[in-house]
Amino acid sequence: MSIFTSFMAVGIICMIASIIYDTTKLTPGHITSLFVVIGAILGIFGFYDLLAEHFGYGLSLPITSFGNSLMKSAYEGFHENGIFGLFSGMYLTTSAGICGVVIFGFLISLVCKPKD
Repeated sequence: MSIFTSFMAVGIICMIASIIYDTTKLTPGHITSLFVVIGAILGIFGFYDLLAEHFGYGLSLPITSFGNSLMKSAYEGFHENGIFGLFSGMYLTTSAGICGVVIFGFLISLVCKPKD
């Protein structure tokens, strides 16, 4: 049953993104940023963890989990090191993902030709 709920959670998030993309003039970059902010807001109030317990790994994969991770680590860093921990703590958890995106983006840009 957990595979089904995980699949449904990711499917619902993708469906919402498709509806937003089809009915508004927002670009994929706007929608991605919107989902990061929504994940961060849900993480601040603790709703993201409740949803993740119910839907399992389905909510740990989409872009909304990145916003949640940023807010969690910023909150923990703030409590450990004050205002400087707010910014440094944010990157402790997400630095591997950010580095991976930069490296793989560079490698793909060497292979693929951008459209005009």
